[in-house]
Amino acid sequence: MRRILKIVLSWSVAVVGFLVGLIVLASVGMKWVDFTDRSSTWFLNWLSFVGAVLLALAFTSASIIALRNRKRAGAVFLVFLPIATFCLAYPGAGYLEWHDGGGYFEQPIPSTAIGLTLLFYAPFSIALLAIRRRKRAFYLFVISACAAGVVFSMSHWTRALLPLLTGCSAPFLLFGLFWLGTSRLGWPSLVLPRPRSLSRSVAAIALTCLVVLSLDFVVTIGLSAFRSSFNGDCGGTPLFVRSLHPSQAVFTARVVFAGRSIGALTRGWQSGFDQPTGAHDRRVGDWAIGVVQERFWGLPSWPRLVLLTNYIYWEAETYFIDGRRADGLLTRMLPIVDAGIGCSRTRPEAAAIVDLRALRQGPPTGTRLIGFVQQPETFAGGFSRPRPPKLAADAKISVTGPTGTRTVMTDEAGVYQVDDLAPGDYTVQLQVPDNQTADSFPHDASSVKVHLENQNPTERSFHLSWDGRIEVHVEDESGKPAGVWVILMNAEGTGVPIGVQEPWEINRDGSYQIRKIPPGRYIVVVNPYGPRKASPYDIQFFPTASSAERALELAQGQQVKEIDFRVRRLTERTVRVRVLWPNGNVVAGARVCVAYEHTKDYEPLKATNCIGDTDEKGTAVVSVYGSTRVRLFAEQFVDNDKKKWWDTFYSPRVEAEADKMPDTVDLVLASPKL
Repeated sequence: MRRILKIVLSWSVAVVGFLVGLIVLASVGMKWVDFTDRSSTWFLNWLSFVGAVLLALAFTSASIIALRNRKRAGAVFLVFLPIATFCLAYPGAGYLEWHDGGGYFEQPIPSTAIGLTLLFYAPFSIALLAIRRRKRAFYLFVISACAAGVVFSMSHWTRALLPLLTGCSAPFLLFGLFWLGTSRLGWPSLVLPRPRSLSRSVAAIALTCLVVLSLDFVVTIGLSAFRSSFNGDCGGTPLFVRSLHPSQAVFTARVVFAGRSIGALTRGWQSGFDQPTGAHDRRVGDWAIGVVQERFWGLPSWPRLVLLTNYIYWEAETYFIDGRRADGLLTRMLPIVDAGIGCSRTRPEAAAIVDLRALRQGPPTGTRLIGFVQQPETFAGGFSRPRPPKLAADAKISVTGPTGTRTVMTDEAGVYQVDDLAPGDYTVQLQVPDNQTADSFPHDASSVKVHLENQNPTERSFHLSWDGRIEVHVEDESGKPAGVWVILMNAEGTGVPIGVQEPWEINRDGSYQIRKIPPGRYIVVVNPYGPRKASPYDIQFFPTASSAERALELAQGQQVKEIDFRVRRLTERTVRVRVLWPNGNVVAGARVCVAYEHTKDYEPLKATNCIGDTDEKGTAVVSVYGSTRVRLFAEQFVDNDKKKWWDTFYSPRVEAEADKMPDTVDLVLASPKL
């Protein structure tokens, strides 16, 4: 039984050590060291790189050697230890110093750091050399350790260098001492050694290296996929017909498998996978394996399959990829492409009609203006399966510039193209149908300015939306304009369609205009978040909030005018609120929130109408209005150092008619859920 436990433990340590080395080796292959770096700290990047390489070599080679010879494996760990740990520790050893109003990271000069490192390992090295004479080894260790302690106590760099050396040394020591110790205890070998000829030994070593290299490729591809992300906030790039960067890769690929990165799996809701469509569909992910369909440049001719990262991919969909090849020492040789969500022209193939046409035509000899006209469509989120855009054929476009006006029509595919105009500034005007508008917040975008240059194509596309409009006028009881919020909801009460331009500001005469409304059934809501100091009025609906069958039905491009509201000013009363922790301590800076019946926040209790913060005594005075039923609650954000995020604590809600709410209310923050 003990023999089995020894074998199981030894195999576990060998496998863990090999995996550590393999993962570090793959991480090294994903990095790139700038060979042209001429800065004064160029060697720091090199040291980190060399240290990682030595760590990977030590753990992979020693773990393989340990299968046959424990003592040699332990020796490998200890031989690599001082050089690898110095390379890993030195780049981060130093202090942030402030000089002349700026911060600088100061490090010990290399000779000082090397001397301190040698001194740090001297007691252990001397003791190991004299290990056979334990008494002498003990005395030598104590003497050298005392000498090293004196030097370290006097050195300014001890606090910066010593903890890093200790931390980097620990993995080498743990594995090295395990194999040396089990060797001295006579634990059996995991693989029985057999005599081999020199040629067979060389062949075995070569085969082992080939297997390790193959596994390194697999782990590198896996890490590239699981480190992927779909977060991006760039504004995109202009249309191109030639390579813009040495690592740029442009091609089309059909996705055969989509997966999710570690970030998407562990932080899916924070990362965006809580979208209503596609959130939990296994066929969508932020990395994918694609089959190359059409190549333009940047991708080698040999790979048929390519790993695509940093985008939203759906299985069985084809994508136009404008990505970057990885720059790592190993990854640059593999078919791994970062699609660059938000920072490139990567998109589903059906939406890349202009890109593909421009690339297939090649660079223009003169100027080229190209684009498409997209018909009104219902908005679909980024996590919805891609759908071909509805492009408008025979749309009329005029281009006015130095040589006059030229009129063109979009073709059957909905694309227009104008070549060989004189270089210069032009105005591109789309003739918009009466019941539509060119979509661009906040102004109409049927007319745009462009600058044309030779051999540089320029794209100007138009996105149309339905121009349904609702005009509203709101006044108070005295007939004066009332400054209140006005929003539009669909008949099911789930919110306004994406793209609708709501009135964020009231006109001087109290009128509002809601624009770009697609066909549908809607309800207009006045004061949707409930009364407050700036708008102490009641909540009103048109046609009604109680019956979806009586909602306002809007046709394509229909305009509804003269919807008038007269709002009533409500009676205000104040409530003194005290917020406490369960132990009775007061909570300063807590937010006190209200949710009125019939408002958007009443059922979900969203904390949008938070009308007061507690003072140092945990007290806030808030106002409630009218006699509508209201829910009162408190929330507080607490910094969770252990989890590295903010926890939100809520109180149980207090519910009553506003005019019957107690004058004093105590709210206890007892739960992280509302």
